[in-house]
Amino acid sequence: MTPVAGFMEERGGQHELISDVFHQLSQPLTALQCSLELALIRDRTSEEYRTSVQAALQNAERLRQSLLLLRELSDADDPGDISAPVDLQRLLFDLREDFLPVFESAGARFNLVCNAVHVRGNGAKLMRAFFYLLEHLLHAPSPTCLEIDVETNSQQAEIRMTVSRAEPDVVPPDEPIEPISEGQLKIARRTFRAAGGDLVLAESAARRSVWVASLRLSGPCPG
Repeated sequence: MTPVAGFMEERGGQHELISDVFHQLSQPLTALQCSLELALIRDRTSEEYRTSVQAALQNAERLRQSLLLLRELSDADDPGDISAPVDLQRLLFDLREDFLPVFESAGARFNLVCNAVHVRGNGAKLMRAFFYLLEHLLHAPSPTCLEIDVETNSQQAEIRMTVSRAEPDVVPPDEPIEPISEGQLKIARRTFRAAGGDLVLAESAARRSVWVASLRLSGPCPG
């Protein structure tokens, strides 16, 4: 890559990050401002004030979540220390253990098939990327089943995640993705790409979607 091309790519990444910041913060900040302004427009009963304060608190929490996601997003392009291979099997089974109570409480299944395989990347960053990806996949309507199956070839591991839902997962074409959910997906995709892999939506239907994350293979874990 030439110095000019590298400079332009860096500027493009910075511009995208600034756009992400504006997009992630504008909606909850506007909602918070509106909630507070409405509370001061006219005299209200104590119950009406309580409702307004509750709405403001909800929007403040959304703003806090957006700020946390933006911090993660700004760091997602840094692969971190990738000197040690990552035990993908252990990582995914730990992830399943963390999320299984959420699925069981919703009456959903979480099936995982993964043989011993080691991939290139930073364990903590990859764990966080998968966590955010599953948070995104849990976005309404809630899934009835998540199936994760890992296949390998000579160069990479492909983590195939199939999400089944009882209700159609259809977003009107003129309605943007919910900002927090969109931020979670961007963090996951950028983290995988920073490690030399990728994340793509391989199949999308009303009640079923398939996501495929790819990661480069590495040698066996030390010890």
